[in-house]
Amino acid sequence: MKYPLLFSSGFIGNLEVPNRFVQTPVQTRGGDADGFVTEELLDFHKARCNNGKGPGLVIAQQTFAWPAVKLARGLALWDDIYIEKLARLANAIKAGGSRAFLQLGGSGSRLAGINLAPSPVTGSWDMKRPAEISKQQMLDNMEQYAQAGRRLYEAGFEGFSLHAGAGKYLAQFVSPWSNRRTDEFGGSAANRVRYLIMVINAIREQTRADFPVILRLPMRESIEGGLGLEEGIEQTALLAEAGVNAFMLSIGGQEDLWEDCASYAMPIEQAIRSLEAVRKALPDITIIANNGLHAPALAEQLLARGVADFIGINRPLIADQHYVEKVREDRLDTIRFCIRCNNCQTWERRPHLAGRGMCCTVNPAVMVEAAFAPKRAEVAKKVVVVGGGLAGMSAAATLAERGHRVILHEKAGQLGGQWLAASAGPEKASYRTFTAWLLRRLKEAGVDIRLSHAPDRPEIMDAKPDAVILATGATPRHLAGVDIVPDAASSGVHILYGLDVLKGAEVPGKKAVVLGGRYIGIESALLLASEGHEVSLVDMGDIGQGMIPRIRGVLFRRLAKAGVRIFSHTSLFRITQRCVELAHGGGVFPLECDALILAIGTVPVKTWQECDFGVPTYAVGDCRKIGDAREAIAEGTAIGLRI
Repeated sequence: MKYPLLFSSGFIGNLEVPNRFVQTPVQTRGGDADGFVTEELLDFHKARCNNGKGPGLVIAQQTFAWPAVKLARGLALWDDIYIEKLARLANAIKAGGSRAFLQLGGSGSRLAGINLAPSPVTGSWDMKRPAEISKQQMLDNMEQYAQAGRRLYEAGFEGFSLHAGAGKYLAQFVSPWSNRRTDEFGGSAANRVRYLIMVINAIREQTRADFPVILRLPMRESIEGGLGLEEGIEQTALLAEAGVNAFMLSIGGQEDLWEDCASYAMPIEQAIRSLEAVRKALPDITIIANNGLHAPALAEQLLARGVADFIGINRPLIADQHYVEKVREDRLDTIRFCIRCNNCQTWERRPHLAGRGMCCTVNPAVMVEAAFAPKRAEVAKKVVVVGGGLAGMSAAATLAERGHRVILHEKAGQLGGQWLAASAGPEKASYRTFTAWLLRRLKEAGVDIRLSHAPDRPEIMDAKPDAVILATGATPRHLAGVDIVPDAASSGVHILYGLDVLKGAEVPGKKAVVLGGRYIGIESALLLASEGHEVSLVDMGDIGQGMIPRIRGVLFRRLAKAGVRIFSHTSLFRITQRCVELAHGGGVFPLECDALILAIGTVPVKTWQECDFGVPTYAVGDCRKIGDAREAIAEGTAIGLRI
């Protein structure tokens, strides 16, 4: 076996765990409107436990211990009525071959409408100052935790996890930034963990003295005045002495959440160095390393070096429910790897998905496993797919795997479409794993791939297809409605597209202005700045509007460090001989400019949509409606399952 340590057994407290993978909790949106477990959540965990081939331990998602704390489609545990369905969840996990824990939590003042915190410290997420929680309110919440612990114990869970990270209720006590109390619950490291110890003891009084507990805890924060690593180690030692069996350690807190769930933009080396420091200081505690450790070789190495005792994974299992099985069998080239885009965290920005659970860019079946289960086609058909971006590739692969004969046309010399730009650069190596995975599927399923070829209607008709899928994608939006003085031919300002810049197009001159302040615009600005250009970033609205906060926070810091000038709520007024003029501050603001980079969105390519091919024809992806990669992959897969 290539990864013997990952598949050796270990202990958390007195509980033996069959392998070293721990499925860490995530807000799946797998509850119903009243907080009960749904069939979708059961299917999600059954698929990942995989009949004994999944993670050794599953920590089911955060369950709220008191009724004032509610998240959309979250799970509740503030009443005995929830025990019965939670017992089904515990039984499903154990029957699937994994050990079953449940996480208890509360969102503290980060959740809208919760105006209590350890101290009245303004939060950056809403700039509101909460009231200081009283000791009696703390004790009331502690009793709610204790009763919730009793309920999960009665439901058959084999241990519990407490969420004291990511700025949640208990995490606010741990951090010296958010906890400025002067009583016995604030000040020293021992005082700041006192309440956590009381909560753990209260739960064990309602269950049993050796009931295993995993504590999700930050090692340090990045904000000045926040938790430092040395003090984080001290607090971890105190909690271990008080009986915590294992620690799921991360970095970051309520003001730097991008550190807590590391995206592609966050190097994992920082977290590893902090783990090494904790292990050196505390050699006897049980550590669950997590936060982006998706590479099996690195995970095995951390176990071999003694840096960690278990490896926490969640996003890898969201992306590929058979991840653990494929690692065990050393079939890494078949894994649909998580790309660390954090789209699984974006339900608030997807109102059209409000009725379903968590989503994933690369795995459209997550939380809707039953609806996306592939079935062999009753009648094999011939299908022509025009366009080899993510939507076209997903459709073609799904169709061919179901037994259809598929021809895939792509006018470029390689497959991928706009994803080639989105996945460019050294940080986006994880993104490129998905195109490689799709290409493997296409080849294994026998898709006839025709590159550097744009067929006309007669050629498509000559193939005698039973169906045609149009996945022609989108093209960068052109600049319109802007005066160029004296005229476009004589202007010295070169106009390029951000998509081309990210793919390596040469940008002339030294002074660049990027128009458009979302992903493509920001990444183009950072790339140009790293190459020595003087860069200005301009947007009609807020820079980073609609972006995932855990990515936006990282990129904003990089913009500042790179010296990129930012002009939000600013419009492009004119292009002159050597300048772009901005409508800014009630007047015109000129910027010297050699190159203007357009990152103002895309428009659908509808070339084929008026054609009558005489057979059922479907448009998917951006050529139907501009969306993102998740939507393109989901649409392509769905049509592949439908035909």
